Amino acid sequence: MKILFVISAIRNGGAERVLQALANGLGERGHECEVLYFEEDQGRYEIAAKKTFLDLYSRGGLKAKFEKFARIRAFVKAAKPDVIISFMDQTNINMIIATAFLPRTLIATEHVGHDLLRSPFWRLTRDFSYRFASGLTVLNRADYGYYSFVKNREIIHNPCFLKAPATLPKKEKIVLSVGRLEKVKGYENYFLALSLLPRELLGQWRVVVCGEGSEEAALKALASKLNLNIKFVGHVDVATLYEKAAVLVLPSLSEAFGNVLVESAIFGCARLATATAGAKELIKSDRDGLISDFEPSSIASNLKKLLEDEDLRQRLAAGALERKSEFETSQIIDKWEKFIQKCKN
Repeated sequence: MKILFVISAIRNGGAERVLQALANGLGERGHECEVLYFEEDQGRYEIAAKKTFLDLYSRGGLKAKFEKFARIRAFVKAAKPDVIISFMDQTNINMIIATAFLPRTLIATEHVGHDLLRSPFWRLTRDFSYRFASGLTVLNRADYGYYSFVKNREIIHNPCFLKAPATLPKKEKIVLSVGRLEKVKGYENYFLALSLLPRELLGQWRVVVCGEGSEEAALKALASKLNLNIKFVGHVDVATLYEKAAVLVLPSLSEAFGNVLVESAIFGCARLATATAGAKELIKSDRDGLISDFEPSSIASNLKKLLEDEDLRQRLAAGALERKSEFETSQIIDKWEKFIQKCKN
């Protein structure tokens, strides 16, 4: 089967990591895979499939905006893929419009919550266009319910992108957060929550933030203002941090899935997340993690429990490990192959 993956750009994001896993995994099973992208490839991911660049955005003007649909359509007609899998809402919309009335199987994939798109116009455009996709994959039950107007839809989780350690490492008193330093990741509320913790308790722990983004300077300034000792480590090998960290905090304001919740679980971290759709999909509160409200006081209250109680941390970490097999790449590829056949039929 010839599969064409389409994404706007190959940068440092969760969708790109999923694309890498799918293209490599399906390629290993004998499918012919190609990746089409329109902006840049930062070379951060090793993708075994052929990669093709189609320059759609270097030219400005109204004419170029409409010409892109014709150029995409011409490429698809020449490539003759059996299946097209597109990534993220804007690319999904572009592909659905560009391939209208062509005999094709096009699966759109969503990697953010349906409510993250704020513009009423673009939400209406997205929801209308998705009705003409052959299928749609989402990451959680909330989005599955929202997109009830799509005929073929499926919850297919992201695979775990890291290899589980043979034995669980010994933990240090480290509270870790991993994610882009952007507003949507909720770091401001998290830092305010840290400032509410007893200083004596917080002083026993190291707080580490892993990630880069446009809010880095503002967050460092806020940490200084709140007199918090937070180590910003940038974009590094996160596996070594998971190995050491006893606690993982994901304070996002919106999260369709939360790859870090899966990754940290296989390394035995006790997880605390805010009540996003993704966290509710991956955590059963007080069984394999804790879920708090978005307010700093709620985050602080739950984090205090984790920092004070080692037995609680160990119990939650053990509970999270019970679901480890669900996120193995082979299991996810199996689901994808079944869904592709469903959409083709």
